[in-house]
Amino acid sequence: MNRLVYVVFLALFVLGGETALTTPFFTQDPRTLPAGKWRVETHLLSSHYEHSLVDGDEVPLLSGDSASASTYQTRIRYGAADKLTLFVDIPYVRKTVCAGGVRRISNGRGDVALLVKYNIHDDRARGTRAAVALSTKLATGDYRNLPPELALGTGQTNWILVLLGEKQVGIDTYYASVAYVDTGERTDVDTDPGQVFRANVAIEHKVGDSPCNIVGELNYFHQGRFERVGETVETSGSTILNAAIGAQYAPRLQPGRLLIVESEIQFPIHSAGYSAALPDYTYYLGAWTVF
Repeated sequence: MNRLVYVVFLALFVLGGETALTTPFFTQDPRTLPAGKWRVETHLLSSHYEHSLVDGDEVPLLSGDSASASTYQTRIRYGAADKLTLFVDIPYVRKTVCAGGVRRISNGRGDVALLVKYNIHDDRARGTRAAVALSTKLATGDYRNLPPELALGTGQTNWILVLLGEKQVGIDTYYASVAYVDTGERTDVDTDPGQVFRANVAIEHKVGDSPCNIVGELNYFHQGRFERVGETVETSGSTILNAAIGAQYAPRLQPGRLLIVESEIQFPIHSAGYSAALPDYTYYLGAWTVF
């Protein structure tokens, strides 16, 4: 099979598989909730696509003239114990592809994710924390009854293992995380997506005595080559480095209550390999409260 045919195949598979967008990693810190506490979050993520990535080069989007993907996500956390927090992520996805003046739209529930996070280190005197998290993304979004580029789910179950760390230095807080994603097989197309490795470093800088923080981060993503019908797809796999800048606002509330509003824009600064849809940017707006 020649390169173009493979890339077109990946365009249908990968763009169809990009369902609920991943929230910025600075929303995943090593902190756990006190036992019995709840944290409810809302996230809005919006990405715009006009390019695909072929052998490290940006080319016009393979599935149309342009595309967009938006996810409205509700995340609920519960402190099962002081060091153990349980999560559920419930996304609502809207995807649009424009081609030749025709706009196609699909929307509905995406892939639900479950997560458990355990705090393995918490030294308040030194300002350091660490946690390990295990997550699974379920194939709950519709993909069989939709064109691949408009699929709301990936059609596969993934397992994710994450190690998270935090260090506070004066008015700055530094975060770092590494994650391994064991991607599930797509049996309907006899394809095994490449395994994924992700890493992140981030900083929150407090702005004087105000209730605001400035946030900056770098996100690294690497996905290995696919296998289809037992053979490695050479024109697959990608490495992408994204930079992001954002802000947080934390108004002062009564004791025991906490509200955070945060926003961020993320954009690629380095890319290599193959990607059916390379985001020009991803915009994030989120809010959460603890009670």
